[in-house]
Amino acid sequence: MVEHTKQFGLYHWDTFDNETFLKHEADTLDECVAWAEKHYGERLRPSGADRAEIVDKKGNIVKTWNVG
Repeated sequence: MVEHTKQFGLYHWDTFDNETFLKHEADTLDECVAWAEKHYGERLRPSGADRAEIVDKKGNIVKTWNVG
């Protein structure tokens, strides 16, 4: 389900509770990626259990990170 109103939304999926939260939305993919990298920092890593995903207005996942 797409909740964001701008072109891209950054969603955080808490795998433990199986809940997804809209964390940020942006007009460009680059802006959304930059926000995610600044917000999560070193928590973006291959071994993370949670996921951060950027979704476009059509509901397509365009970028994914594991979050620890």
